Amino acid sequence: MTFFVQSLLACLLTALLIVWLRRPAQRFGLLDHAGGRKRHGDSIPLTGGVALTIGFVAALFFSSQVLQQYAVLFVAMALLFAIGLLDDLGEVSPSGKLVVQLLAALFMTSWANHFLVSLGDLFDRGPFELRNWGIPLTVFATVAVINGFNMLDGIDGLAGGLAFCVLGVFAGFAWLLPDLNAVKLLVVLEGALAGFLAFNMPHPWRGKRRTFMGDTGSLILGFIVAWFSIDLTQRPGAHVPPVVMLWVVGVVLLDLFTVTLRRILRRRDPALPDRGHIHHLLLRRGYSAPQCLMWLLGANLLLSATGTVLWRAGVPESLSLAAFLAVAAAYLGVFLFPARLWRLLPRLRREMEPQPRPGQDDAVPAVPEPDAAAERDAPAGAARGAVGANVRPLTRSGGE
Repeated sequence: MTFFVQSLLACLLTALLIVWLRRPAQRFGLLDHAGGRKRHGDSIPLTGGVALTIGFVAALFFSSQVLQQYAVLFVAMALLFAIGLLDDLGEVSPSGKLVVQLLAALFMTSWANHFLVSLGDLFDRGPFELRNWGIPLTVFATVAVINGFNMLDGIDGLAGGLAFCVLGVFAGFAWLLPDLNAVKLLVVLEGALAGFLAFNMPHPWRGKRRTFMGDTGSLILGFIVAWFSIDLTQRPGAHVPPVVMLWVVGVVLLDLFTVTLRRILRRRDPALPDRGHIHHLLLRRGYSAPQCLMWLLGANLLLSATGTVLWRAGVPESLSLAAFLAVAAAYLGVFLFPARLWRLLPRLRREMEPQPRPGQDDAVPAVPEPDAAAERDAPAGAARGAVGANVRPLTRSGGE
């Protein structure tokens, strides 16, 4: 019960902080201004990440066991909080932000001794051990997930909604293992996220209180997702198979891989932003921002449910991996170069339509034969009039 009390407290603290921080945000320039790739109208406060982080930590202040077990996590969060806030103020270069992300990942691997040891039984030959590659791969994956969430923070509710879905699934996994400290941390964080989403999700009651999380929020949420993706899969006893995490974080990973591959194939810098993410593509196809949000959150929930069901049903990890790779291949086929596909679809549709057989629809309508006896008995002018009355013109008039 204390989990939910603390979660409610985190929600209320976050909401109050978002309201209170609006004026300081305007005073210190902590705003996201319209222009360039940003299509929102007014300048929006970037205080959501600050508020949810403070509300989350404050609600856990008296949970000493949680704070002790996840001390390194909170230290790394403090680093990302600082660099994210400076980046939202426009004081940090991309390389400086990357250095801090790498440092946070190294805190996780070298200080907390928290890194990938095995990828699971991916090939039906026993656990795939990483040995000396464990720490480098963990650092790479952590930075990738952090930036994946940062890249998807493009429409209202998307990055926060995806984090809410993913962390909710993680809380369920922690309950199954069981790890009550992990459950408490994740449930309280869900409460803080709910307080933020009340001001970020598109809904009629939001009014003029619209708030963005900024890099402060997206960096921290991405890091927490990476942390628990490793924490829940690398335990010595009961654990979640690593392949399940591909399903749970599916939309983030698929978008990150597709966008990066497209930029490389077009010989562009993979780190340079553009409008080629999945939500941008859906918006260009005519979907509204709320529709894109519902489609992407629903897709991630469906992927999470699929991976979880395959795990709990005892399906071999190799088959689960093969199924995910099939989904990834289909995603690439649609969204790697979507403009080419969408130009090709009308042509394919026309080719699939049934074609008329030769001599069927293009035949000239036959002239009805006049009655021979009537033509013989009638005067010549009357016979010609009868024939003319039965014959329809072969061409339309010029007015049509």
